[in-house]
Formats: sequence, C-alpha cells, structure tokens
Amino acid sequence: MWAWFEDPGQFTRLRSESARRFGADLTARPERYVEGSLPDLPFPDRSFDLVLSSHLLFSYGRQLDEEFHREALLELVRLSRREVRLYPLFQHTDFTRYPWLDRTREFLADCGVPSRVERVEYAFDPGDEEMLVLECADRGDLPRRAGSRDQHDPVRWRHLDR
Repeated sequence: MWAWFEDPGQFTRLRSESARRFGADLTARPERYVEGSLPDLPFPDRSFDLVLSSHLLFSYGRQLDEEFHREALLELVRLSRREVRLYPLFQHTDFTRYPWLDRTREFLADCGVPSRVERVEYAFDPGDEEMLVLECADRGDLPRRAGSRDQHDPVRWRHLDR
C-alpha cells in the first residue's frame, strides 16, 4: 500500500535508512540486543508488559507450519505480563489471511489465552488491516513444549525480581 509513502523510491530510502541505523546501533551498542529464535527465547516468564511480532508469524504461513505457529505464540504469551500483538494476519506470498487463524485462536483459548482481532490504521498489503491481540494478564500456567528449556540468564534479568 503506497498511501504511507510518496512513491516506491521513498519506501526504499526509508527502509535502507532504517537498516543502516539499526546496523550502526548494533555495532555501537551490542549490549542492547539479545540473540534469540522462536520458539525458544532466552527470557524468563512475564519479562515484558507488551510483546510485538511483526511480519514473521502468519506472514510465513506457507513456510512455517501450524505447529510452529502454536509453539511460537505460546512462547510470546509466556514472555508477556499483559498483551501480545501480531501483525499482519496475511501471508506474504499470496496476500491471503493465515488459513489456520481461527483454529489457532481456539487452541490459545483452550490454553487459557483469550484473543481478539482488531482493526489497525495501517495496511502493508491491500485488505490487511487487522492485528491479533492476545490477552496474557489473567492467564494460568501454559503447556510446556517437549524439548523446551529454561535459557534465561538469571543475573542479566535480576531486575524482574524487584
């Protein structure tokens, strides 16, 4: 959608500038960044008030299977004290909604994680104007994945105990 940009050239310039700034910050301040990979992230439970996922989950619905999405979503919920927000809900290969979204929401509800689909003011692709919001504040214990491990460094995250 080009409504946010003057033209494709501006889009390319802004994306390139963002990448350059990120690379410069990563080089100058590597301590700000923590390497991780879904579905096992190196943070303790309820580490963040808000967890955001953009242009990974659902976007790659053809490449990442339904089980990966379920495991990844449970991991993001594990990290959140309040809410997880995911955008977009469309697959990037064909601009269609993630086909297992309703089934995934039912799975999350069965795990005690209510969800809702909310309209957003931004659309990356035509018609893709919704995000998934997962409510985490009142959740109980989550199912543990076979093979998952507690990877967090207790010293680095000691501030969470206060």
